[in-house]
Amino acid sequence: MNKMILASIFAALAILGAVIFFTPDSVKAIHFYDEKIRSILFSGLLTVGSFLLSLKVFIVVKFKENVFDSESYKSKLAERRKINPNLSHYGPVRNLSKVLFIAITSSLCASASQVTIGLIPEWWALLICVGLAAFAGVMLLLVLLLIRTILKDWLDHMEV
Repeated sequence: MNKMILASIFAALAILGAVIFFTPDSVKAIHFYDEKIRSILFSGLLTVGSFLLSLKVFIVVKFKENVFDSESYKSKLAERRKINPNLSHYGPVRNLSKVLFIAITSSLCASASQVTIGLIPEWWALLICVGLAAFAGVMLLLVLLLIRTILKDWLDHMEV
C-alpha cells in the first residue's frame, strides 16, 4: 500500500510539473485559477470527500460481510496461504479502509486549501492548491481501482 501512496504522490507531482511547464504567464494563470477553477475544485473536492466519508463504513462492512466472510473466499485464501503464509484474511479490506481514509482526508484538505491558501494571489499558492487537488484526484482513482479489484474477486467467488 505504501507503494501505491508513493505512486500517487509522484502522479500528483507530474500533474504539477505539467501545470508549471504549460503555463507561460503566471499572472494570467493565477487570474484564471481564481476566476474559473478554484470554486469548481472547492465544491467538487468537498462533495467527493463528503460522499466518501458517508459511504466509508458501508463500503468496508459490506465488502467484509459479502466477500471476505464467504466460505469460497476462505477456501481460496487457504490455498493461497500454502504459497504465501503471510497473507492476511482481511488485508484487502484494511488496505481499502486506509486508502479511503487518505482519499477522504486529501479531498477535504484540498477543498479547504481552495478557500484558504487559494485566496492568496501568488504562484506558490496556486501550485499548492493544484498539487493537493491532483493528489486527491489520484487517490480517488486509487480507491476506484481497489474497489474494482475487490468487486472482481467477489464476482469470481459468486460464480464458483
